Amino acid sequence: ATALSNLRLLESTKEQANVDELTGLYNRRFLEEYARKLIAMARRKEQPLGVIMMDLDHFKEFNDVYGHETGDRILRHFAKTASRAIREANLAARYGGEEFVAMLPETGPQSCLLVAERIRLAVERMVIPSGTDKPMPQVTVSLGIAIYPEHGQGLEDLLQAADKALYESKRAGRNRSTMYVPQEEPAS
Repeated sequence: ATALSNLRLLESTKEQANVDELTGLYNRRFLEEYARKLIAMARRKEQPLGVIMMDLDHFKEFNDVYGHETGDRILRHFAKTASRAIREANLAARYGGEEFVAMLPETGPQSCLLVAERIRLAVERMVIPSGTDKPMPQVTVSLGIAIYPEHGQGLEDLLQAADKALYESKRAGRNRSTMYVPQEEPAS
């Protein structure tokens, strides 16, 4: 009985170390470890791997106006909404703050864009109680997409490409999905 109890405790501790307490999604450490395995598998199978980086628009303002409790509620609702919009075989993780990443094995550019749009539209429809007499404004998300192997061979390159695409979504007005487009290097 003691050995079984210790085994359960070990499993529970392992899960807690890999899961973000607030959102219930995997955390950044687990994402980075697991993503490297997904990239190796994609390389071996010669299959694409989609990466979607997501950032809640104007999140700091929600926290400032409605308080951190409401901000936490938004993060939890977003996590559930994004998880429901992707396949079970995909991985959603909290990257940090209001940034999230989804890894989509065997998913090329067009399918990745469809998934990103499904997430974006689901977030647009989210209804989050404000907990105050002030109605909560609509929450939106900006998304950046990168694909292995076209946009990077390793995790850092893919995340950087997805982040650049995310920045482009924000720059173009937010609440949109953008596929990474490699910039031509100037000739020296």
